[in-house]
Amino acid sequence: VDIWNDLRERFSQGDLIRISELQQEIHSMKQENRSVTDFYSDLKVLWEELELYFPIPSCTCPRRCTCEAMRSARRNHSLLHTI
Repeated sequence: VDIWNDLRERFSQGDLIRISELQQEIHSMKQENRSVTDFYSDLKVLWEELELYFPIPSCTCPRRCTCEAMRSARRNHSLLHTI
């Protein structure tokens, strides 16, 4: 458990300014003269960087999750890729 707590603290560092910048880049991105493949690849790079800033979900349920932590994380992941 201590290892997971250490990893969570180390890798779930948020940077609100960078998150805002990434969201703005994603929302303002246009295909312009790029191919669909190039456009999607560029967009995917931004999505993946933005995902790095999402907190790692922590579930403290003893057996099966009832706190919705993982479901919420999946929903955030889906929402990010729909934007």
